[in-house]
Amino acid sequence: MQNESQEQRFKGYLELAKMPYQQAVDTLKKKYGGATEDYFTEDSYTSFILGERKTLVKGKSISRTKEGLYCHHVMENQGLNLANKTYLQHFGYPFDWQRKENLVYCDAVEHMILHAIITKETHGSFGYPGYSVFLQPEVVEWYYSGLKPKPTWQVNCYNKAFLNPSQVKQVVQACEKLIDEV
Repeated sequence: MQNESQEQRFKGYLELAKMPYQQAVDTLKKKYGGATEDYFTEDSYTSFILGERKTLVKGKSISRTKEGLYCHHVMENQGLNLANKTYLQHFGYPFDWQRKENLVYCDAVEHMILHAIITKETHGSFGYPGYSVFLQPEVVEWYYSGLKPKPTWQVNCYNKAFLNPSQVKQVVQACEKLIDEV
């Protein structure tokens, strides 16, 4: 669905918000294809967790922001902020959570929806910090308040998921409804 219209995209978002998490993930994997490599290299991750190195090495082809897509860690329904060094160091999450099978691509609005679904399904244990601090405010700022981002990669993401203010309001309300069920 490369050339879906804004209206089709909007309807797709509302449908996605009605799905259980695993179905939503599967739908997005079918839509965008799977990751071709792990988020971080296994050697760098293992050494980092053991305290033997201070940096992590990302997979070379993991970023798809040129296409307007974010990479979401599927296991964020069991752990917080799986791309963040501080969280990884503190919690020592298993490397399997970084494997390509546990990654899914999504646009900005789909990413927000995934975190709302996670929040609902985990009864608020996971998903909400990403939703409330980053994803929902970004979507509202971009599409409702009309503050277009400046960095090229964010402009790509903005354009990929573009909605008018009325549409974004309805999608955010659908997400808030999920969260209110917690």
